[in-house]
Amino acid sequence: MNHPVNPAHDDTRGAPATRLVYIPTNRPFEAAFRSVVAEVAAVRKSSSDDVRLLVIDDCSPEDSRRNRDLTERAGREHGCDIHVLTPRDWQRLADEIVATAGLPPADAAAARSALVKPTGSYGAGPNKAALVAAFTGAASLHRRDSDQLTGVDPRSGWSPLHVESRLLDPAPGPVRPETAAYCVGSSLTGESTRDRRDLQHDDPDFARRIDDLSKPPPGAQRLPSVPAPVPGRITVGDGVRVERDDTGTVEMGIAALRTVYEWIPEMPAVGVLGSDYFQKGLLYQLALPVLHHELRAHHVYEEWRAEQSDARHLGWYALAELRYSILRFHWNAFNEKVKAHRGQLLLADGGFDSPAYGELFLDALREGADRAARLPHTYVAIYKEAAATATGDVRDRLDVRVAALEGAVDSAPRDIADAVEEFAGLVRLWPTLTSAAARTGERHGRRLGLWQAAGPSRTEEKR
Repeated sequence: MNHPVNPAHDDTRGAPATRLVYIPTNRPFEAAFRSVVAEVAAVRKSSSDDVRLLVIDDCSPEDSRRNRDLTERAGREHGCDIHVLTPRDWQRLADEIVATAGLPPADAAAARSALVKPTGSYGAGPNKAALVAAFTGAASLHRRDSDQLTGVDPRSGWSPLHVESRLLDPAPGPVRPETAAYCVGSSLTGESTRDRRDLQHDDPDFARRIDDLSKPPPGAQRLPSVPAPVPGRITVGDGVRVERDDTGTVEMGIAALRTVYEWIPEMPAVGVLGSDYFQKGLLYQLALPVLHHELRAHHVYEEWRAEQSDARHLGWYALAELRYSILRFHWNAFNEKVKAHRGQLLLADGGFDSPAYGELFLDALREGADRAARLPHTYVAIYKEAAATATGDVRDRLDVRVAALEGAVDSAPRDIADAVEEFAGLVRLWPTLTSAAARTGERHGRRLGLWQAAGPSRTEEKR
C-alpha cells in the first residue's frame, strides 16, 4: 500500500481539515518550540488544512513570561496564530464546558476536580488539548513535548506533521476502522524518557526485576493478540517509511491521534509516570492501527536533570515510578479484560462504550488489590539492594530514592486506587464533556483565545 505524495501538491486528499498541534510545557522551551513552529509553518505553506498551534502553559511565572515573549515573536516571524492556554485560562474554559454539559452537581464537581490539576499530572495537558480539539472541531490532535526537537527529512521535505496529517486523513468514503490509522507517531533519539541510570549503573538486572513486578502472575490467562489487518509497511512522500506498530514503539511526545481522544481521556493522576498512554494503549487492545514513521525526535535533558543535581526531583521521580509499577500491574490485567470485551466496547457504528471501559478497569483494580498492596515492599527491597552495591555519588542518589520510597510503601497502592477510580469516573463523563466542548466551540465560532483575560491572576503570580 503506497502513498507517493508530494507534500507541496497533494490532490489525493479530501476536504481541508482542522489540525490542532499542541505543546504542553512546564519549562523554558525555545529550541523545541521553534522546531514545532517550523513544522506548522511548512505544512501551512503546502496544505489547505487549518493548522492551529496551542501552547499549554504550566510554568512558573518567570518561565511563563519568557515563553510568552517567545511565542509572540515566533508568531510574528512565521505568520502563525499561536494560542497560549494558562492555568487561569483553562479554569475559565473548563468551567464553561462543565456548565454546558449540564451534569448533576456531584458529577460536575468530579469533572472539575479531574480536569483542573496541579503541576505533575502527565495526563492533564492531553486532556486539555482533547477538549480544545473538540472545541475547534479538529480532525486530528498532534502532540509535541517541550524537551524534544523535531526536524524535516532532507530527502522528501516532509516533517512529522506532514506524515501525521497525511496518514490520519482517510480516503473519501466510509472509514473502515480496521484499516484507517488512529495514531501516527515516531520514537526518539537522545536521552531516555525513563531515567534509570543509577538503578542500572552496576547491574541492568535491577531494572528488569522492577519491571517484572508489574507482570501478570504465572498461569494468568493471556488472550492472543489480533493479527495486524493492514500491510506492515507503507511509504509516504519521497521514501518516508511507515510501519505498523504493535509493540508500543511510538512515543506520545511525537505522535498524533484521531477519534480515540473523544472516547476516553488520559489518566489525570498527579505524580505517576505513564499516565498519558491510555489512549494509545487502548488502540493496541482493540487492534486498531498505530503507525510508526522514521522521522524521529531528539530528546534532551535539562542541565539539572542531566546532572541529577536536584534531590527533591530524585525523590519525586522515584515515587512516580513506584506508583507507575503499581498502575502497570493493574493496567496489564485491565488490558486482558479490554481484549476479551473488544466486541462490546467498539460499537457497530464506529463509536465506543466509554462507561463500560471504565467499569472494566474498576473490576481489574478490585481483583488485583491484595497483590498490589504487596508490590511496594519488593520494589523497595530491590532498590535497597541496588544501593548496597553502588558507591560514590550513585550510592548517595540511590539512598535519596530509597528514603523517599520507604515513606510511601503503605500509601502508594491507595494512591493508585484513587487514581484509577478518578479516571474511571472521568471516562464515564468523557463523551458528555467532549460533546459539551464542541457545543461551546460552536457557540463561540470555534475561536481559540476566547478564554484569555488580561493579566495574571493572583494565584498565578504566587505560583
